[in-house]
Amino acid sequence: MLREGGTMNVGLYQGASAMNAYERWQEAISQNLASASVDGYRRNEASFESVAQNLAKLKDGKGEVQKTVKSVVPEMQTKLNQTAGAIYHTGVETNFAIEGEGFFRIRKPDGTLGYTRNGNFRMSPERTLVNQEGFTVDGDNGAITFRQEGGAILLNPQGVLVQGTQQLTKLSVYKFDKPNEMTRVGDGLLAPAAGDNARPVELSPILQGVLEGSNVSSLNEMVNMITVSRAYELARKVVETQDDSAGKAIQSLGNPVS
Repeated sequence: MLREGGTMNVGLYQGASAMNAYERWQEAISQNLASASVDGYRRNEASFESVAQNLAKLKDGKGEVQKTVKSVVPEMQTKLNQTAGAIYHTGVETNFAIEGEGFFRIRKPDGTLGYTRNGNFRMSPERTLVNQEGFTVDGDNGAITFRQEGGAILLNPQGVLVQGTQQLTKLSVYKFDKPNEMTRVGDGLLAPAAGDNARPVELSPILQGVLEGSNVSSLNEMVNMITVSRAYELARKVVETQDDSAGKAIQSLGNPVS
């Protein structure tokens, strides 16, 4: 007689897996809403796939597997939506926005690199170009240092920073083969997918005195939040129904009719 891990558990497992996937989707939406006003932010985009899994193994009285129950469970994956955000004017000479593909490269004090679309930069007390966290913005030859004597900062059509009449260095932009698979590494920075090496973008126009906003639509995210809440509630009811059915079956088997 087959027993242990019957098919009644499949529905339970599917429902619980769905609840877990919807919780992750809700977390992604919450992060999008919290970062809707962050310049250059790229929204989390959820996708669902049906993944085949072995959910239960049916065994005979000797403990030998006679049959494996297969089914599918939902699995959520999150990728970054790389649609450009809206450009808005600031008039600040150290604010930049990339018009096209690519990312600015940021170097932390420990030497680790991160990438961002947020060009809200400033001049540090050491007269280097840094982001709002104080991390160095990379040029063609590392850190971008401005002249002690000062002067207006301009970006020419070739992407080279000019102060007064002196050319400083090019404001570098880098691209990746799989930008949607980049991951967040803290401090508003992104890291490329494993094996996806940064490549310089030669002709990516950079605008000065403007910033790129996030690509999050708060209205759309609120609609998604309502959708996921309803889906989660349905999955929860499935789990409760399956659990109730299993409990009744166990009770019935434990109290056989004479």
